[in-house]
Amino acid sequence: MANPKKLSGAERKTAIVRAVRHLFAMKGFAGTTTRELADAAGVSEALLYRHFPTKEDLYVAIHQSLIEERNPQQLKQLTALEPSTTTLVLLVHFLVVILARDASDPGEGSIPMRLILRSLTEDGEFSQIIGRQLTCDWAAKVEECLHAAAKAGEAIEQRVPFNVGCQFAFHLASMVMMQFLPGIPMAAYLDPKSELVGKIVWFALRGMGLHEDAIERYYKPETLMVLGL
Repeated sequence: MANPKKLSGAERKTAIVRAVRHLFAMKGFAGTTTRELADAAGVSEALLYRHFPTKEDLYVAIHQSLIEERNPQQLKQLTALEPSTTTLVLLVHFLVVILARDASDPGEGSIPMRLILRSLTEDGEFSQIIGRQLTCDWAAKVEECLHAAAKAGEAIEQRVPFNVGCQFAFHLASMVMMQFLPGIPMAAYLDPKSELVGKIVWFALRGMGLHEDAIERYYKPETLMVLGL
């Protein structure tokens, strides 16, 4: 094997992550050998595991790289807003739009979903990492917003606690969009994807406890599309 190009430690780690993540998406962790990973990255196995000693280290790095390529600044801006019904609507819409874009991308964009599906058929570790990250960032803010909406008389926490409703919303949106990964959806959705996004957001908001009149008041998908959301 030719000597790898001299890169800094950070550059080498980034190069390895970019080179191997498609292997995990296609073959899963158990189905991908160390030799295949090293060959894809153009490094020795020793160098590969010098940078990533454990499977979780590599999974975390892959997940982080995918987040950084999705305009994380937009999510940071949304989570920095004051907890409110408006912020809740923006966060749920943003999540569904991102998932819809991922599912529509036949290349790199669909890797997160494919990694989750592979992980669920194996040890589930990558999915658990995604879940922990979701809880720390998006879901935590959504739960704050739900409590703010409840104080404003625009939501109610009934049989489904707000923290559980956040998880349900993510799982619902993810599984609907995963139907589009093969190109021809498994489910016979008759709506264009843009309209389907709006219906998923509406269903999720209502299921989380937001009143219908509040959804009507705050959720204007046409306006959000103009704003690039």
